[in-house]
Amino acid sequence: MNSQLLFSDYFEVDVSVLDKYGALNICIEADLPLFIDPFLLFASDKAAYQTLHDEIVEHLINLKQIAINNPQSDLHIFQFPEVKQNWLGLCKWGNNGKGLGSQFARNLIAAFNGFYTNFGNEVITASSHIEKLTLVGSGIGRDFISDFTTNLMLEHLLEYTQEFARLHLQENKRKKFSIRCSFDSSLIIWKPKTFDLPYFYKGDNDGDFLILTPIDILTKDDAFICHNDFTSKFRQITDALENSALRDAINRYFEDKLPAKPKRTEVGQAIDATVQRYPEILDYYIHHQEENRNKAATLSAEKVNKLCTELISTLGELCKHINEYSNFYKVSPNSYQSALQRVQYLKQVIEDNDGYRIFYKDGQPISSEDTIQRIFRLTWFASPLDVNSEVNNGRGSADYKISYGDRDSTIVEFKLGKSSSLKKNLLNQTEIYKKASRSISDIKVILCYAKAEITKVKRILKSIDQENAENIFIIDATKKDSASKV
Repeated sequence: MNSQLLFSDYFEVDVSVLDKYGALNICIEADLPLFIDPFLLFASDKAAYQTLHDEIVEHLINLKQIAINNPQSDLHIFQFPEVKQNWLGLCKWGNNGKGLGSQFARNLIAAFNGFYTNFGNEVITASSHIEKLTLVGSGIGRDFISDFTTNLMLEHLLEYTQEFARLHLQENKRKKFSIRCSFDSSLIIWKPKTFDLPYFYKGDNDGDFLILTPIDILTKDDAFICHNDFTSKFRQITDALENSALRDAINRYFEDKLPAKPKRTEVGQAIDATVQRYPEILDYYIHHQEENRNKAATLSAEKVNKLCTELISTLGELCKHINEYSNFYKVSPNSYQSALQRVQYLKQVIEDNDGYRIFYKDGQPISSEDTIQRIFRLTWFASPLDVNSEVNNGRGSADYKISYGDRDSTIVEFKLGKSSSLKKNLLNQTEIYKKASRSISDIKVILCYAKAEITKVKRILKSIDQENAENIFIIDATKKDSASKV
């Protein structure tokens, strides 16, 4: 079986070819939780990246002038759709995100006419940075960085992908697409250009193009300049100010805003209040990040490599392993029985066919429940059943819902045995999801890396009278001795 989960599988390109080209091997069933960090463009030694960063900042400065000169201007030039074809983002099944719509446009116009009127006129920093707009509560979140940056460098990404496609893909796996990606600043419109791109078609739609992204501009979680990092370094930045009068004034103002025994939220509120009074703090923080730009690429590379190792490589290994040792991909419809059988196959492959090894990287178990859930979720891609991930029908998100028709559905939840909230979740969570989704069945799968975790889970199941439940599976992923030793 060729799982065709990854770009390399679908287009029959060796992973080493993508690695040499410097492109991420994207998953074409669900977004990978990565995004472009514009600071990596700024900090790069590549002249092309630095030029891209300047162009992105310049576009934002032009938008600022439009917002100030005409606050009632057409919102469409302040809106940016998600570029879903790069398969990056927070969507755990599929690639449909929200993008930056009308509410974002209004927030951006208000920000440029309010707190961020000095954007583009900084004197403390070496450059302006779009991430600055996310540092205080202006209604502009971190999604702005990803969607805005991707839109503004879309032409570059399309050229980058076209070059790879022409070098390494067969002609029948490419197709010409006309895409609006070139901004005409005089007419203030986006103009189309034609590109020869990888063609993605699986039979359920008219197909689409795919975009490759250079791995050296990607990061995970927060950008190098971000609100969380700023608040954690706030005292470090203020204490390092050379202007003693400004330093004392800022620290005194901040201390006055703090209660006697401040909670974390109250510290955050005091920081926000201090920034409103002394907005130059933001530029001193950004200047500090600029001075440490050499760390940005290293930190991001570590995050991205960890994700590639734990998620992408593990996913490929697991799909091949379960296909070799079980009938996992041959299960027929009926949501509950199908899900039950597949979990039984997973348990067998992991416990009896050395599948447990796949969940260890550099000798350490994959500890992120989110990563484990993504891996299990994506192994179901070849099922004839409808598999919906992170189903949210009003009461929170279930891992996924398996359906065969409107009246046959099963909720499946994957958990780690070490979870401190396991008992609470086993008692309440799935029942809530079932009622919200009108699902008639549910299955709970608990992955354990240690014998102590297995003992703990069994004790919990006994305490809630579920120790022999057909729909609860404990998967033993503890390290096993070789057969010769046994």
